[in-house]
Amino acid sequence: HAVASVTIILLLTATGYFCAVKGWMTVQVKTFISRYLMTVGIPVMLIYGMQNNLTRADVLAAPRLLLIPLLVIPCVFVMMVAMGNTIFIGLAMCLELFGDIATPYVMLFYLVSSCFTQLIGIPLVRWSGEAGGFSMQMVWKFLRAPTVVSVFLSLLLVGLDIHLPSLVMSYAKYINNTVTPLALLLTGCIIHEIGLRSLRLTPTLGVMMFFRFVISPALGAALCALLGIGGLVRSVYVVELAMPVMTQTVVAAAEYGADEQLAAQGAAISTLACFVVTP
Repeated sequence: HAVASVTIILLLTATGYFCAVKGWMTVQVKTFISRYLMTVGIPVMLIYGMQNNLTRADVLAAPRLLLIPLLVIPCVFVMMVAMGNTIFIGLAMCLELFGDIATPYVMLFYLVSSCFTQLIGIPLVRWSGEAGGFSMQMVWKFLRAPTVVSVFLSLLLVGLDIHLPSLVMSYAKYINNTVTPLALLLTGCIIHEIGLRSLRLTPTLGVMMFFRFVISPALGAALCALLGIGGLVRSVYVVELAMPVMTQTVVAAAEYGADEQLAAQGAAISTLACFVVTP
């Protein structure tokens, strides 16, 4: 089942790569897909997934579930090691492996991952490039991100036992069905931009991949056992902790003058490796 799931995701990613090769996936198309996913698709999908798959008891248990990423990410913190591709690859992988029921736990993980990315990871990348650092704008950017707002809104709705009208849920279902294919098409386009010919498995990247695919998920599994968290939640967290380098690392490195080439190679080679590692 894992091999079949990974193959489907690989084929969708390859389709995005093919579209980029043919010149169909232009900069404008790429920008549209990215903005649509982050401002409409994923927030709506999150509300839909949590309304269908989360209970009030789950919301009350959320603080305990957040402990896993809160403890693992700082333990292995280096931007390319700690911050995985939670949404574009991780969400698609978990949905294919476990179904829509995995959505709430993916998004709880994303909440912690996004917090570390915006408030710690990006400032450190900025410091590496510009010798800049943390600013309050980063906090504001994090708090007003549609994906983050939708996490808190969804938890509030479920916690108060408020159910959205069937018409709204039907709309959300259609939007939900667009997220995974578009995210994977975009991933394929990004891999094409980075370029397969430039990939070299250097010692630095080898260490990164060892932490990304071995140490990080192993720590997550150990902490889940220690805290008595099992079943679907543990499975989702282990998969998310073994996802490839997040593409935002590449964007941040380019924007702030850090080592963009290393970040790009790490994102591309780890994305391709995850299709072998995950099964």
